[in-house]
Amino acid sequence: MLFLITLITTFSAGYLQGGNIMNGIFFSAALIFILGTHEMGHYIYGKRNGVDITPPYFIPAPPFISPIGTFGAFIKIKSPISTKKALFDIGIAGPLAGIVAAIPVIIIGIKLSRVVEVTDESLEHGITLGSPLLFSFISDSLLGKIPEGYDLLLHPVAFAGWIGLFVTALNLIPAGQLDGGHIIYAIFSRKWHRRISILIIIFLIIFGVGTGPIISYFIPLFEVNKIGAYAELISFEGWGGWVMWAAILTIMGTNHPPTTYDEAKLDGKRVFLSFLSLCVFVGCFTPLPIKV
Repeated sequence: MLFLITLITTFSAGYLQGGNIMNGIFFSAALIFILGTHEMGHYIYGKRNGVDITPPYFIPAPPFISPIGTFGAFIKIKSPISTKKALFDIGIAGPLAGIVAAIPVIIIGIKLSRVVEVTDESLEHGITLGSPLLFSFISDSLLGKIPEGYDLLLHPVAFAGWIGLFVTALNLIPAGQLDGGHIIYAIFSRKWHRRISILIIIFLIIFGVGTGPIISYFIPLFEVNKIGAYAELISFEGWGGWVMWAAILTIMGTNHPPTTYDEAKLDGKRVFLSFLSLCVFVGCFTPLPIKV
């Protein structure tokens, strides 16, 4: 029932974006495909490791509350995870499956998108999306460098692909009980998992507030010339959503539930996959995802 309602709400969101029924269908199908693939990655590897795990639950949301018509999807793990290897496999399978699903969606979506001239009205009233490295690479490869004064008006399918990258980045944040947190816990000790989680929360607050207020606070404490000369290099605008995520991670807690057996270090293949997940995180992350 949740899945059927999510189909309706995501279709409505796509219809409002694209202005016709086909765009609503395409957006809903692309977004559900990416979110479902991500969660099925967790599900399949959970089953492979003998974990009692549910298929994905989709969370519908009215378009006037969530512009994409959903709050995402999740799975429920009903039994303890026995080893760190199992935890690692379950945690990393979702983001890697999700990124594999998102890339073809982005390629199709960019092919359907249009390069338009940027006007004063669009700058004043428009919504600008941050461009992750992976999205920019695919866009530049397909369209070439977009001339100054022009921008890419995303087709709803391309927007669904962008959401896929954003969701992947969120899940791979190496903190708490997010997928990235599972990976960190499986690689390092519980103590280091907690330290890294706390450090990430601090970084999220900085990304949420931006460096402007921080620099303004510290400049009076030191000589203006020493900091002012470098202020522009380290200055960036904050996005309030990161503060919200810092609060969520704080409420969830920085401790990770232990696995049944706390065995030795992971093998080389899994260490390589952890490095790959870090590259995926960097490729999907953007400090300022949405600017109105």
